[in-house]
Amino acid sequence: MEDAFPWRQWMKGALGALHWSPETFWRSTITEYMMAIEGFNEMNGEAKKNDGPSDADISALLTRYGG
Repeated sequence: MEDAFPWRQWMKGALGALHWSPETFWRSTITEYMMAIEGFNEMNGEAKKNDGPSDADISALLTRYGG
């Protein structure tokens, strides 16, 4: 069964690639997480794939999952 929100995928990035502690992951905001992943990708020579979620995307996520 697939999660409604990709928590496991996001945790893999935070704990594996970024070496964050679980506490850091759970205390971070979506913006902080996205900026950290973007910075990690830039430092490792990966091309930027997009500009991240738009304001409308964030609003939709907040409406769906609360915030």
